[in-house]
Order: sequence, then C-alpha cells, then structure tokens
Amino acid sequence: MAKIRKCKLSWGASDSDHVIGYKLYWSKTMDVSYDSKYIKVGNVTEIELPDDVTLSEGPVMFAVTAVDKDGNESDMTIIGEPYQLHVPKAPAGLSLKPLDEYKLVGATKPEANELRNVTTIGPEPTDNEDALAQAIETNGYSPPAKMKYYDDVGYRKIP
Repeated sequence: MAKIRKCKLSWGASDSDHVIGYKLYWSKTMDVSYDSKYIKVGNVTEIELPDDVTLSEGPVMFAVTAVDKDGNESDMTIIGEPYQLHVPKAPAGLSLKPLDEYKLVGATKPEANELRNVTTIGPEPTDNEDALAQAIETNGYSPPAKMKYYDDVGYRKIP
C-alpha cells in the first residue's frame, strides 16, 4: 500500500451574478469535454480530489464550468497539464547483518550509595540506550517492572 499526497483543485470564481455552482469534469484521456464524467461541486472554488481520482493509473485531465439557475453552463476552463500520480518504487533488499562489534550486557557494579539486597520496582535505567533500541525493546509502551538484586560480590544481577 502506497501513501500518496492528497491534492486540491482550485479555480477563480465566475464574474456572473447568476452562477449557482460549478461542475467539475474529468477524463482519463487527453481530451475532456461536456460528454466526460462530471460532478456538481456546488458554489465553491476548490475541491479536494477524491481517492479514486488520485489513485488513477494514468493521466487525468480536469475542466470546470460555471452553472446558472437555469442549468446553462459556461465555456470550460481546462487544466494546463494532466494530473499524473507518480508513486516511487519501493526500496529493495532490506536486510539485517550482524556486525563484528559486541556490546556487553548483564551485571553492573552498584553505586556507592546503593545498599546491598535492596529491591526496587520500575524500568531499568536507559542512560546509554539509543532511541531505536528503547523503542524496539518497549514496543512503544512502558516495559513491565523488573526487580534488581545484588550478588555476594556487590554486582547488580539483571534477571
């Protein structure tokens, strides 16, 4: 599924006093005419393109006409160039490769003011973790509480 930028089509208002709205015509060929598909857009001078138009596989030509209370239509104002959706190709070859470097994890020596055999509840410190590692480990939410305890030598053991 691709992500595409929405587009807004706009035009200048008609000078006529009797205009009650506009018709937006479109064609998937280079010719747009009064026989093309259209929608009545009301008395507005801009419209966000619907998703079925923005997902078109080829170029789309647009035109707009002013409509009066009797249903008479003005000449068409046609867009200068066809709308063409250009979705870039997806990148290829995403892979994960181990590096020759290692990171030590596990026991750490307690600070001088920490007591032995003290149990605390809460997430482990993340001073040296980068944002990506933390996001992967926590999966976007706070991790469950972990217990800290120390061995007989004074090093903190990580369960």
